[in-house]
Amino acid sequence: MKKFLKPLLEGLAVGIVFVSITMLFQIPYYMSVIIGVLAAIGGFKNSIKMDADNKAKKSGPKPVKKEADDV
Repeated sequence: MKKFLKPLLEGLAVGIVFVSITMLFQIPYYMSVIIGVLAAIGGFKNSIKMDADNKAKKSGPKPVKKEADDV
């Protein structure tokens, strides 16, 4: 459950921050909620991606890919 809880909390935090910021600009409440939900989804996905990147870094160096010469 911990693997799912951390990204969920980070996404929720990002969503709440975006709702708070948009409320300062006095835009309609439903628009603030839509922006907050989209930001929360993005924060959730970003948190999962960052966790995967950190896990890959800890596992060791990646093999270097050599690019093929295009003629």
